[in-house]
Amino acid sequence: MRRIKSIVQFVLPYWPKAILSIVFNLLSAIFSVISITMVIPFLGILFSTQSVVDLPIPFRLNSEVILHNFNYYIGKLMVERGKLDALLFIILLVALFSILKNVFLFIGKTYTIHIRTNVVKDIRNKLAKEILDFDLSYFSSQKRGDIMSKMTIDVKEIEVSIINSLEIFFKDPILFIVYLYVLSVMSLKLTLLIIIVFPVSVFFISRIGKSMKKVSLRGQKKIGVLMSVFDEILSGIKLIKAYGVEEMFKNRFNRINHLYSCVINKSMRQRSLAVPFTELISVFTILLIMWFGGRMVFEPNSTLTSQAFIGYLAVFTQIVSPARSFSNGFYNIIKGMASIERVESILNFQYSIKDIPNAKKIDSFKDSIQFKNVSFRYLSEKDSVLSDINLTILKGQTIAIVGQSGSGKSSLVDLLPRFYDPTEGEILIDNINLKDYKIDHVRKLIGYVNQQPIIFNDTIYNNIVFGKKNVLPEDVEAAARLANAHEFISKRKHAYQTNAGVDGNKFSMGEKQRISIARAILQDTPILIFDEATSALDHESELAISGAIENLLQNRTAIIIAHRLSTVKNANLIVVIDKGKIVEKGNHNELMAMNGNYYKLVQMEIF
Repeated sequence: MRRIKSIVQFVLPYWPKAILSIVFNLLSAIFSVISITMVIPFLGILFSTQSVVDLPIPFRLNSEVILHNFNYYIGKLMVERGKLDALLFIILLVALFSILKNVFLFIGKTYTIHIRTNVVKDIRNKLAKEILDFDLSYFSSQKRGDIMSKMTIDVKEIEVSIINSLEIFFKDPILFIVYLYVLSVMSLKLTLLIIIVFPVSVFFISRIGKSMKKVSLRGQKKIGVLMSVFDEILSGIKLIKAYGVEEMFKNRFNRINHLYSCVINKSMRQRSLAVPFTELISVFTILLIMWFGGRMVFEPNSTLTSQAFIGYLAVFTQIVSPARSFSNGFYNIIKGMASIERVESILNFQYSIKDIPNAKKIDSFKDSIQFKNVSFRYLSEKDSVLSDINLTILKGQTIAIVGQSGSGKSSLVDLLPRFYDPTEGEILIDNINLKDYKIDHVRKLIGYVNQQPIIFNDTIYNNIVFGKKNVLPEDVEAAARLANAHEFISKRKHAYQTNAGVDGNKFSMGEKQRISIARAILQDTPILIFDEATSALDHESELAISGAIENLLQNRTAIIIAHRLSTVKNANLIVVIDKGKIVEKGNHNELMAMNGNYYKLVQMEIF
């Protein structure tokens, strides 16, 4: 029930339309019952057993009163106009009620469709919002393909298995209750038999559904793995072809796909069991009713006439469909629980990096950034990546961080925009703990250019603007010129309106990096992080933008991670990290004179 509530919360905003759907489905059910029960007077006239009532009685909303008065008017019509006119009247009445039934049914379905499509839309929007709000620790422990599977396949399964069942719950229970009431009025004994048999059907369907949930959960996990493998293939297709390992990846994909198919086969076999089972229950119930009802008709002084029994069977055939739909809907909901469970892993994820109550705003950087006794380790790792980091960065300084791969350079700078929080120690901006500030305010102070340039499948213009408001085209061009990107952009047919393609595949790595640098320039933030930002550029491109970067760094605080000596030589302070610890600090000349780690890195041409 708890998991059902997590989906019901998305339905609640649409309760007015849900009520309208219920009302119109109720009207549809009433007219459906009336049109079906017309078979009783029809047969009575046909076989000359229709009772003739002499006088009507005052109208009350009561089935006996309505039936009495209806028999009166039918009898009167038979006497005055004849049996054929009475039959024609009933036929026209059934036609009218059938039209009204289907009109109300269509209106009720229209409201249900609106609820269904909007609920699915809201679930996807909520998932996207949650994913965008997560800290990076979530993505380091989850496969991208599995996240995509939850966003697409699991949400689709929820729509098919549960949201589609909304129509069942808005319509079929109403139909079932109305039909059951009419049947109990016609014959209480026979209706009690139905009430006894129906829960038996629900019990067995629920047993099948619980088994199906376990299989479905395994299947959804397998498809997540399958999508992850395919995502890896698409991401590394060039490398796969370069090494000629297509066959290896085909076999890997085929193996996982085979396991997924086995799970789906089992799931579909169990699912197909529900339909024939409910069919057998329905047939068995009809046979019981035929047997007991037939005996009641043959009994002396029976209150159940032959035409009334036939009418009872006609109404019962209508109750079978909603009862079966309700059983299948109950089964589908249990089956869909596996997908709800997976989607809830996103909706209920408790991320650790969030604003504290009454977090402070910060709109400018005035003094310094301080790392005090900072240590850090990833949640999935036992060992610390950084240990006892103490570092002060004054406003306007350019700090270069160097060290061998895996030494913790990127992890250090990732702490400043709060992609992660320190395991121990604290980071201060202007003598206030970073955790006391609003996260979005802190990040607006920082421009970020990383090693692998991220270019989105959008225009070059939008990739440079990147959400910044009130930007003029000339500002975008000025930023591109500073990043030495204007020349190759302007040569394109659509210039700044050129679409960059998926992952910016229409541009070289150096061009993509210059676009991302133009983005950082346009943001005009007081703090800049360059995570090996020039490593993807050729020597000519690096020389071309080095002057622009130097101009950009004026009056700004910059933290640069680099593997090239030319990038760090002019830094105010060079910090050498080894195995997660700061082992040396100083400018280029001071560190070279120490003849220590930095000297060795220079001699080994590590950067």
